[in-house]
Amino acid sequence: MNQIRTYMAYSTPVDPARLEVIPDMDLSYALASTLVEWGPDKKPVSGLALEWEPLAGNICQFRLRPEAKWSDGSPILSQQIKKSFDRMFKKYPDDLRSLINMISEIKTPTKNTVEFILRPGVVLKRFLGKLTEPNYGVVRVNTDDTLNLHVTTGPFYLQKSTSSELVLKRNPNWHRFEGGVAEEVIIRRPPVKLSSETALLDDKWPNVIETSSLIDSVTRSKYEAAHFSIWNRPKDKAFIFELSLRSSNENGFNLFRYIAAHIDRQNITENLSGFSLSEQLFPEGFELFNPDYKCAKNEVPLPIIFKERPLEILISPERVNPQLRENIRRTILKITGVAPTFISVPLDKLGISRKKGQYDFYAGTIGLADPDPEGGMSYYFEGDVPVIPSLNNDFIQKLDKARKENDETKAFRNMRLILSDATCQGRVLPLYHLSTLALGRPEVDFSSIPETDESATLSKIRFKR
Repeated sequence: MNQIRTYMAYSTPVDPARLEVIPDMDLSYALASTLVEWGPDKKPVSGLALEWEPLAGNICQFRLRPEAKWSDGSPILSQQIKKSFDRMFKKYPDDLRSLINMISEIKTPTKNTVEFILRPGVVLKRFLGKLTEPNYGVVRVNTDDTLNLHVTTGPFYLQKSTSSELVLKRNPNWHRFEGGVAEEVIIRRPPVKLSSETALLDDKWPNVIETSSLIDSVTRSKYEAAHFSIWNRPKDKAFIFELSLRSSNENGFNLFRYIAAHIDRQNITENLSGFSLSEQLFPEGFELFNPDYKCAKNEVPLPIIFKERPLEILISPERVNPQLRENIRRTILKITGVAPTFISVPLDKLGISRKKGQYDFYAGTIGLADPDPEGGMSYYFEGDVPVIPSLNNDFIQKLDKARKENDETKAFRNMRLILSDATCQGRVLPLYHLSTLALGRPEVDFSSIPETDESATLSKIRFKR
């Protein structure tokens, strides 16, 4: 059997509309397909919808593929798609705010057409880009509005789900089905003391693992010598300091401005490799990279509140290895004069800790949206726990204004300025960029996964004959 066996720190219960950590995104892509997808040229192409067209009255009408079926073989109907969107909008109004604000109503004039009535000022291209995001994959909703992932629109359906293991089976009715898709995917929670960087060397069970470019050269050479498969994206993640809910105020902003003025990023990355230092959230080559980025030198003192006790830093061991943790400890000690306290939680519990907000800031990685810059901005600034806090909705209002700009060049320029202002004002502190790295045993083939994918997409992993 072509079986993928991997470790993921996924959130429970599994829900394609809720993305708290990167593994949740991988599961969304695996279990739910979107109406629109990104093509190789970074333009929207047909997904579950065969085609779409703008109609009078701010309407965007989608016509479903005539062969579109659920994993159980039944046809996908427009009413089911409407019910899927209604459910996600009701359940996650904050996280999905950006798309909700684009739509005034969803109608289903026929069993295979769905109409989105858009609000005035919504740019069609930006709306289509939103629909490509994994949150908006179409799911089966039961009569009592609960989620049914045993019947799906994605490349796999969920056969088994427990707190410790997921079993996914191949969906032969998937609209992009082709030979070579794995018959089965088994996902388990990573053992507490197992490093993702050495997992395939230390553990015989998994045959695929996703890690980061921070893997040391000695370990990488071991994989190469044993002919393991390696898939590496260009720089697609940023390592940042992110303020907690309790620190999303002037004291917290001044803390980050103070750290930014005194930090030596070389100290943070000592004895690490596979990164590039940066003061910006996005690296060069991304639409939201600002070539004119520069912060005015406006020295602020360390707020008194942070002189009276150690800084409490939230981390996840899956994202911060022992060397990086020690680097952060020494760097903060040098800057503030007091060694910090670390609050370490498993990656799948990170969302709960962020919502409680009982720490000073989080140190970890964040994905960089490409090719959908607006989708990234939505993730960073919106939701119940935004990555970049907006005091009195200051940045939210600027983002909403940028969204209404018809000229895409001007819209992206305004978004770049929003990110630059937020960074200079201490709302977020970027440190360096790194890449997603996937490792597979020799029989695994990653050649079908393009570098534009955000991760080692499960449906694109093949097996060598």
